[in-house]
Amino acid sequence: MMKRMLSLLLVLSLLLPVLAFGEEEDLDLEELIEEVDLDEGTSVQVSADEILSEEQQQELLETLESSSYTPTELDADNLYINPNLPDHVINILLLGLDTPDQKEGRVRLADVQLILSYDLDSGAIKLSSILRDTLVTNPKTGKNIPINESIQSYDANGKFYENPERSIAIINYNFETNIQYYATIKFHGVASIIQAIGGVDVDLTKAEAYEINYYLKKNRKSIARTYDILKDGETREPLEEKDGVQHLDGIQALMYARLRKSASGRYKEEIGGDWQRTYRTRHLMDLLLQKVLHLAPLDILDLAGEAIEYVDSNINIDTLGSLIMKVLQSGIVKKLSSSDSLIEQFRIPMGDAEHGDKTWGTDSDSGKIFMSRKNGNFQKNVEGLHEFIYGKYYPANP
Repeated sequence: MMKRMLSLLLVLSLLLPVLAFGEEEDLDLEELIEEVDLDEGTSVQVSADEILSEEQQQELLETLESSSYTPTELDADNLYINPNLPDHVINILLLGLDTPDQKEGRVRLADVQLILSYDLDSGAIKLSSILRDTLVTNPKTGKNIPINESIQSYDANGKFYENPERSIAIINYNFETNIQYYATIKFHGVASIIQAIGGVDVDLTKAEAYEINYYLKKNRKSIARTYDILKDGETREPLEEKDGVQHLDGIQALMYARLRKSASGRYKEEIGGDWQRTYRTRHLMDLLLQKVLHLAPLDILDLAGEAIEYVDSNINIDTLGSLIMKVLQSGIVKKLSSSDSLIEQFRIPMGDAEHGDKTWGTDSDSGKIFMSRKNGNFQKNVEGLHEFIYGKYYPANP
């Protein structure tokens, strides 16, 4: 049990950023958690020291410190932090970037915007997603932009660069939050980490198998020079075009989660759009978590070292290690012994037409998701987010 607990916690602490490459909306780990059985007679009040010995804690920190990971620095004065929020919740912005490498004329988008919240008092772990086409206000210009453009900045010479400080500032300003940390992951990191655990078995439809093969064949040159995980001289066997379970390597698994339309045109109806893509992403996360739960402790430590190499963040190693230990001490073990889901979910914009609580519409000019400030819909989402994370609304300017 302790091995599985350690596995699960490291996945949550390190691999959620790795897996933040598709919009998460209804993630439910209840089926996964059913496999994590508490040892008979084990108290649910387990301390961090009982889960990780001092030696293991030190080994974890040494594994992280031995990496080439260098945290970035942000200017807290530019983050529009809401000072009225309680400090027992740590919020981290997870950004999933849409292109493997920046090329001239191409602008990277942060298609995934996830707020990961750790409640240090209750042990709650919560994920709040903001859909990529949601219009928000840029506090510097006063103009509305899609949230997935929030990471884009240009220097005095008009050169593009990624600016996670801007992403945090825009979310804090619009939703009255206090995010200070972020983490991003590039596609080659996702593929490499999946490869590091030996790939994954996925129940595919023949349409999915065909489209994965088609995409990889069509883009093999660009993938080979950017984020493929094959070594020189290695070849990739194409998937069989059939329904059923097949073994996917890191790149194939990444493509599975990214499918949202038929690139070939052969399976337009079967592939579906963004909603089906979010299902594939959730399904892949479940499969990866299940596999990680069965790794040996030494393999888990190796995986932690592998993951940190691909994550860009402003969280330093000491803070990351401290966060992991605080989560261990926060009552998460007790949660595993109950019927509660380990991760709670929230989505912006809230509501839907079916239940009569829809708080959004489509902007007539841009086709983007629009939440009106005039009729109070934007404010409903701000307050809903606060109530989800904290239990009540804490206005930035009371």
